[in-house]
Amino acid sequence: MTEHVKSYYAASANQHAPYPMLTEQLECDVCVIGAGYTGLSSALHLVEKGYKVVVLEAARVGFGASGRNGGQIVNSYSRDIDTIEANCPPDQARLLGSMLFEGGDIIRERIQRYNIQCDLQQGGVFAAETQKQLHELKAQHARWQKWGNYQLELLDAEGVREVVASDRYIGALLDKRGGHIHPLNLALGEAEAIRTLGGRIFEQSAVTSITPGQIALVKTA
Repeated sequence: MTEHVKSYYAASANQHAPYPMLTEQLECDVCVIGAGYTGLSSALHLVEKGYKVVVLEAARVGFGASGRNGGQIVNSYSRDIDTIEANCPPDQARLLGSMLFEGGDIIRERIQRYNIQCDLQQGGVFAAETQKQLHELKAQHARWQKWGNYQLELLDAEGVREVVASDRYIGALLDKRGGHIHPLNLALGEAEAIRTLGGRIFEQSAVTSITPGQIALVKTA
């Protein structure tokens, strides 16, 4: 049995019963492999639309990075929209730009709709120690406003101290559409939402083979 690694998040997780191991043959509309954020979010959207969904997880719900990350809700991508605009055709850049701030909104909607207790804290700060960093944050502020995020505030040194108890920073960008959550409890809450809507989740059920076809065949041990 593969259990959650020892961590603050595992130690402070909401009380939850383990899901069973798959020991029978099932038919479903969609089989989702992996109960991390990507799998859970996909499964939840599908069951909401009436699909019969089975989720197969090799270990536990939120076992990997989804249950161990820092919990930050950070907008945009690993490279910001200016890099995307410089390297993608305009239509692709517009498409990606339209989704810059969608992820955090989806998380909040899920938390509210299903009453997920995951310690949501609103807002995130990008802090600057140097004038160069502050200049970059001002440029980021302009870019994000261009793409529809108006919940931004540039802070001076005094404003930063009201948010972060430190004299280290000369300024910051406060993103009120950012935030922080308990990552494992978010995963567990989404899994419970899937279960209540009729989806089925199986833990300790590693997939050993997938045979494509008009009707795909997925096997576990």
